[in-house]
Amino acid sequence: MKKSRSVKLALLGGASMALAACSDDAPPKDAAFYPDVQSCAAAYSEQECLDAQVASQKISDEEAPRYARKEECEAEFGIGNCETRQTSSGTGIFMPLMMGYMVGNMLSRNRYNQPVYRGLNNEAVMPKNGRFFNVGSFAGGTNAAANFRPAAQVTPIKRGGFGGMSKAYYSGGGS
Repeated sequence: MKKSRSVKLALLGGASMALAACSDDAPPKDAAFYPDVQSCAAAYSEQECLDAQVASQKISDEEAPRYARKEECEAEFGIGNCETRQTSSGTGIFMPLMMGYMVGNMLSRNRYNQPVYRGLNNEAVMPKNGRFFNVGSFAGGTNAAANFRPAAQVTPIKRGGFGGMSKAYYSGGGS
């Protein structure tokens, strides 16, 4: 009787560890990086790729961190990896440049689209639910498709003190 109880506990423990490893934050196994619609169209229809790019850009517009100063943005994403945007009040903010997007499950109704940015040390980072994840790296240069290397394992990126995640969102303001 003790043996069967310990086997059940071991199985339950293993199942909970497996479920903990599965996260809605990580991209699906079939996710692939595309720097533009043309690269994506080699695998999917051009319309599907255009829709995925538009969806990723919308996510980027909503979830990308915003900085009041370019130096703050470049401290998180590297020199030359930030762009200036105008807010509705006319003030300028700085956001990371979208280097491409991750696409997955294109053949099902549960499509996966996420923007990808170039982070420090040429790491490829993806935002999801207010957190950033390392999804690969760029070897340098400007040709993102040829230089992108997927990560062996998607991991959260810790930034800031005390183990905090990167959340340097600009709160707006001004008149």
